[in-house]
Parts: sequence; C-alpha cells; structure tokens
Amino acid sequence: MGCEPGLLTGAAPLEEARPLFESVWGSPLPRQSGLNLMQMMDRAAAGRLKALWAIGYDVLLTNPNRSATSRALESLDLVIVQDLFLNETAREYATVFLPAASSFEKDGTFMNGERRIQRVRKVLEPAGESKSDWEILCEIAQAMGMGEHFEFDSAREIWDEVRQVWPKGAGITYDRMAEAGLQWPCSAEDHPGTQILHTETFASGKRAHLQKIEFTPTTEAVTTDFPFLLTTGRNLYQFNAGTMTLRTPNVALYAQDCLEISPQDAGRLELQDGQRVRLLSRYGQTELPIRINDNMRRGELFATFHTTQVSLNFVTSPCRDRMVDTPEYKVTATRIEKL
Repeated sequence: MGCEPGLLTGAAPLEEARPLFESVWGSPLPRQSGLNLMQMMDRAAAGRLKALWAIGYDVLLTNPNRSATSRALESLDLVIVQDLFLNETAREYATVFLPAASSFEKDGTFMNGERRIQRVRKVLEPAGESKSDWEILCEIAQAMGMGEHFEFDSAREIWDEVRQVWPKGAGITYDRMAEAGLQWPCSAEDHPGTQILHTETFASGKRAHLQKIEFTPTTEAVTTDFPFLLTTGRNLYQFNAGTMTLRTPNVALYAQDCLEISPQDAGRLELQDGQRVRLLSRYGQTELPIRINDNMRRGELFATFHTTQVSLNFVTSPCRDRMVDTPEYKVTATRIEKL
C-alpha cells in the first residue's frame, strides 16, 4: 500500500511508477523519497520536521530508547494521533486525537501472509464519534482544500482505485473475493489468482540476485558494569504495544512484562521468582518483576515491551542497522539491581 517511503502502491519504485500514478491521482508526486520512522525522529529532534500524524501506531511506547523518542516528539509543533484508544503517544504528546473505528465497525479488505486479499464486513456501528480511517482522511483533505482528490464514498471505491495503480491486483474485485478471497498476482478479472508465487522463476528472473554483506558486530557489549545482554520481543498473548490486546481477557494469561532470567543467574543474585528489580542500561532504566526460566542462558535476559507500566524501551539502545535503519532491539547491555 505504499507504506515504505520510497515505494508506491504495489511496492512500485517512485520514479518507475510516476507516470501511471500521476495520471490516476491527477496530481504531481514528490521528486524524492520520504522518510522512515527513525529518520523522522532524527529530523524532529533536529528541528527539521514540524508535524507527525501517527495512525494505528504507538510511537512513544514502541520505538527504542524512549528518552530519545520523547525528545523528538517534544520538538514537534503538531502531533496527530489516530487510533482506537488513547495510547501513550496520545496521552503524552498529542495535539489532536482522532478516534478511529475498529475492523468490526467498517468495511474493507485484509491481506494475509499468503498474499490472499479478503473482504471485511461491518458488523457493528462505530462507537461514539469514531469513524473509519478513510473517512477521517477524506474529511481532513476536504478541510484542507484538497477534497477533489479524496472524493470517495466507500472503501470499495478506494479499492477500485488501488486496482488502477496496481497491475498485479487489477483483477481482484470486491465481488470476486466475496467468498474466500484471491491471491495476487491477479492481473485480470478472468485470472484465477496465484496460489504459488515462485515455481520456475523469481520475480526478478530465472536467477535470484544475492548480495554479500559483511558482518559488523554490535557496539553494544557487556562489561563489568553491564554484565547481562538483554533481548526484547513479544509473547503469544499480547501484540506489540498492547494498545488493543491489553484491553481484552488476554490479560488473565499475560498481565505484565517480566524479565526472564536463568536459574543460575537468579541464584547468584539471590533473586526469587516474581521479585521486582530495577533494570538499567547505558540509556535508561525501568522496574519489573523477574521470571526464572530454565530455557534462558547464563548472562542473557529477555523481556517483552507491551505495557506502559514498565515501558521497557527506556533501556533499549539507539543503535540501528547500517543497511536498513532497523533499531537494534535485540542487543542491549544491562545490569540488575535489587529494589
């Protein structure tokens, strides 16, 4: 859908697809790529980005090195948060909050990991003053004097425009995906869809193009002061920042973030299962209970980052991958202190 800053709908490169998109959208496209989220934070902190519109993503709770994220958000003149619930970014920094409808309260489509696009149908009326994301976007465009480019009356009309700019999805109509959905590529309305994407060739041709990238070790190393290596991640019962799932009965299965530690390390530090500790890194600190786990190696820790009470990303590092700018969530040198 064009979420990456250098790609348009259908993962089309900006320059390559410019003529088609400008003809369908009736508007010129920017001459250069946009910014990814981490680049946005850098520009905001430097005073070169003035506004941020976050849709369905809790920037403050999810980004690494929360202190740096806070400084970036504080530097913005305008922060718009569009979400189902007031998340951490909204509570701390939003100038405007736009309440969005859930997937049960609107029509649309979902695409899954096997490239299958399926219909979603509204079964409930939107709660309160919430609206579908597309309705919010269209109304904002109208208020800003750009309404002629957003004259849609339904999610179906928007999908039909997507089909115009995405040749590999041109044959996937609402009527055709009514039962079980269709898998792209599906270039025409008489095309059956593609169950297996690669059979005899890759998308780039007969051979895949591979590039050797030399390994560069992390600069985040354990020391006497920070003897544990922390990896962060998710658990089965909560999703990412927990904005939605922490409001469900799933909290009975996993109510809070815990610091998992090996029995050997817990014994050496004289820690008991469930005991609250302070976790510190070179970048910040937080407090959370420990969970002794036989599967953990000595010297390694694991914790999830779902809850606002812990805000684990206070301790994660600002380091990023040099090729794709991905934050280094998985490697942070830390130490544990008893409370």
